[in-house]
Amino acid sequence: MQCRFSFKHMKTSQALIDYAEAKIVQKIEKFSTKPIDALITFSTEGYNQTAHCSVKGGDGFSFEVESSCKDMYGSIDLLVDKLVGQLKKQKDKLKNHKQLAADELPLEEVLDPEECDNVPVDAEDLLKFTQAKG
Repeated sequence: MQCRFSFKHMKTSQALIDYAEAKIVQKIEKFSTKPIDALITFSTEGYNQTAHCSVKGGDGFSFEVESSCKDMYGSIDLLVDKLVGQLKKQKDKLKNHKQLAADELPLEEVLDPEECDNVPVDAEDLLKFTQAKG
């Protein structure tokens, strides 16, 4: 995993980088196994301290999360909470997508057991059935 940090309208702080990297990397690695690129930007606007995170994953997903607070460490904590929510959502989408493909095959029409013998079957249907059966 690669993390990049940038600072806008404030001085660079190694303590802030270490704190953010420890929190964010731990949560991202929990939810993803493929390489991820994260860009974290810290900025100040008046009294608000803002943390912005842009995440691009190896699974083809990307999203952005931002949080503001009067304390930069508080902004990082809020950012991590929002990031965990997005990562859980993405992981659930991947899980449910795989289950739908296997469990819910579309049925064109439902037949009575007595009518099954009267339905014509093509050779292609038999090949598909044997390949699916495995």
